[in-house]
Amino acid sequence: MLLGNCTAASKIFNLKLHLNKTKAEIEKTKIIYTAKYIKDHSILIKVLEYQYGVNGTALKWIDSYLRPRSCRVNVSSTTSSERQLECSVPQGSCLGPWLYLVYAGTLFDIIPPSITVYGFADDHTANKRFVPTLTNEMDAIRDLQDCAVHINTWMNSNKLKLTNAKTELILFGSRHQLSKCQTKEIIICGDVIKSKTCIRYLGAFLDETLSFKDHITKKCKTAMINYYKIKCIRSYLSKEATETLVLSLVISHLDYCNVILFGISQTDLYKLQRIQNMCAKLVLNRSKYDSAKQALFDLHWLPIKARSTFKILTYMYNCHVGNAPSYLINLSNLQVSKRSLRSSESSIGCYAVPYNKKKTFSDRSFSTIGPKLRNELGTNVRNSESLDTFKCRLKTLYFENYFELF
Repeated sequence: MLLGNCTAASKIFNLKLHLNKTKAEIEKTKIIYTAKYIKDHSILIKVLEYQYGVNGTALKWIDSYLRPRSCRVNVSSTTSSERQLECSVPQGSCLGPWLYLVYAGTLFDIIPPSITVYGFADDHTANKRFVPTLTNEMDAIRDLQDCAVHINTWMNSNKLKLTNAKTELILFGSRHQLSKCQTKEIIICGDVIKSKTCIRYLGAFLDETLSFKDHITKKCKTAMINYYKIKCIRSYLSKEATETLVLSLVISHLDYCNVILFGISQTDLYKLQRIQNMCAKLVLNRSKYDSAKQALFDLHWLPIKARSTFKILTYMYNCHVGNAPSYLINLSNLQVSKRSLRSSESSIGCYAVPYNKKKTFSDRSFSTIGPKLRNELGTNVRNSESLDTFKCRLKTLYFENYFELF
């Protein structure tokens, strides 16, 4: 799920960054309708049979997987009688999300063409771009409200529930673009949804200018809490146990969706790097006055900035060999020369880098920075035979570049 969140966040973030220079984007996000609201298994069975062509033994197997289930409730050591479940899919199961996506697959058919919808599992966003003028803004709000009506109607007919309490509204754009917008709220099925300056989507915190300052602040806070908990018991742990805890409970927060953090300010980058430095010294049980660079070198850890580019290039390699999701593969195109050049052999595996007018905004998108970073690699690294070989060569390259003084 972590990998899925990161790749999906890369796609969404890429689309946000490619706003035209005269456009802002208004987005109604988090139209939540979870699988637990499914009321009738027969609807899912019919969808599988008539829309996806599942029949015979396979359909009977899924039917038996869904129907003969029961539940009990335990409160204060008292257990209720057994009740048969006539709705939902098993929570926490591997097949549950897949069945839900099948169930909700027809949602995209009823979305108006003027609205763009992105979905990941049961988390969907409806998006509308507009030039920031009052007329266009009102039209965008009207289109989003009409879209919400269509979605609510579809949900009622499919025995789902639209959770207005979890629906959020946010406008993305530059500060200059946002200053021209007057939208403060939107009405969805009678409920007023106030506009926010920051939302949480796929585990990442997105602010209206996509600076990710709120995301970094919240992730650093969580990481530091776990850091101090580990520090309290460090004297009872071995080096290996400490490193395992630090990587799983602290560094994982710094690495989460780090693809979208490429190009952040040095001030924000230092906040993340400082925590990694503290973790390295904690694992090696060294003083806070000791060299952080030496500690990272001894642990063979890449610094925060290198970890971000490492992840981007790993995704690019998977896109190149066709192992990445289609929504990432479609963001980049191989560079094709119209005539034979002397440099043709060295450019094998290179990608076309799109031209962007907004150097500080669009250049942070995956479709721009991914091909650019890949093209800068040597052919020995870029054209590796396997993903493991690519990762090994890339980490060696970054390690040598960062720790060249050692």
